[in-house]
Amino acid sequence: MTADEAALFALWLRDSCAPAPDLVRFVSSLAMADGEEMPLPLPATGGGEEVLAEIRRHIDTFDVF
Repeated sequence: MTADEAALFALWLRDSCAPAPDLVRFVSSLAMADGEEMPLPLPATGGGEEVLAEIRRHIDTFDVF
């Protein structure tokens, strides 16, 4: 899944399915491969651009190649 696709899915999940917005969390396979086990909370507010920015910031943190 691309970051764009993940952001759309996460936004839909947060806004349509989760009973509280702070229940939606994410972690990338890059982070898990680096030993990270704690998922990050999705922003509780904001639209697709804010969610995408948070996901990209997360990926950039672990994409060191």
